[in-house]
Amino acid sequence: MNQAINPEGWIIGKTATGLNHLNWGVKAGNHVYVAGMLSTDPADGDIVGVGDIEAQTRRVLDSIKVVLESAGSSMDHVVMNHIFLRNLDDYHKFNEIYVSYFQAILPARFCVKLEMVRPEFLVEIATTAVIPS
Repeated sequence: MNQAINPEGWIIGKTATGLNHLNWGVKAGNHVYVAGMLSTDPADGDIVGVGDIEAQTRRVLDSIKVVLESAGSSMDHVVMNHIFLRNLDDYHKFNEIYVSYFQAILPARFCVKLEMVRPEFLVEIATTAVIPS
């Protein structure tokens, strides 16, 4: 049976995107699927780091880390990241921050240029991880 993962104190419902965010993650068997994370403060929905790819990348990865830990996993157990960047010129700055979050092996990933739901957003990441037994 699937289990919703919604860390305590995080908003569920309308977010800074104006869209309904149903769950921050879903635990299914020994996997956790983290929703596409944007650079919003999950407690109030405010955008973090407008115009700053490094600040936005940290916010996104910190949010992913909390969801994973709430599900019984961690960044060391991430197997796949789907990465979306507004501007590919930000790739190198993004990547410097990104690799620092993974101490074991770097997960599989893909990275594409994509128009975001709002122009202030520079990065979005959706994650799949395993839950260790």
